[in-house]
Amino acid sequence: MEITAVYVTGPIALDPEDPAWDKVPETTVNLNKRLNESGARMSFEAHEERHIKVKAVHNGIDIFFFYKWDENEAKIAAGDYPVFPDALAMQIPFLTVESPLCMGALHEPVNIIFWRSDLPMPENIVAGGPGTAQTSPDAAALNIRHYQTWADRVWSVILTRPLAAASENQLSFERRATYRIAFANWKGGVDAERGGHKIVSEWQNLSIQ
Repeated sequence: MEITAVYVTGPIALDPEDPAWDKVPETTVNLNKRLNESGARMSFEAHEERHIKVKAVHNGIDIFFFYKWDENEAKIAAGDYPVFPDALAMQIPFLTVESPLCMGALHEPVNIIFWRSDLPMPENIVAGGPGTAQTSPDAAALNIRHYQTWADRVWSVILTRPLAAASENQLSFERRATYRIAFANWKGGVDAERGGHKIVSEWQNLSIQ
């Protein structure tokens, strides 16, 4: 399945009502692989399959990702077990070689943008295998902005960052290039999904116009 980041001219607002989104096709991605705490793949019941609607757009300077998914109740609080917030992540390999789906590998690292409903801003994460994920320590990588709202049992989240990497801890997006991308989703609250306990998609293709 291919997700196309459509090129538009001019500024793009961090707003789902921005006219730029009217020109962008929407792709529905299935998340149907359950991971446990150790990162091992587990069987997954069909009725638990989740779907995320994805749009992507850029203006040659910044790239925007717009995600929507069903959630009966917004979980924002973080506290003692089992209170966890809702979360979403997008993962892209640094290299063109085929990285393992679960957090890449030592010589096949991945770059992850991690959104959690209680955080003031999304995190830029690098990983080289299960259990190695680290939030980028450099201030330059704190360049991810976001919009979020929950209404009518649906989360709407927009993530944006510059196309060009701010440091070696970020992937650079190039025009007319295609990248592999995967998504992860966590249900907070009583579902107690956190860390390695999540649901993920298979690899998709992201094409930058």
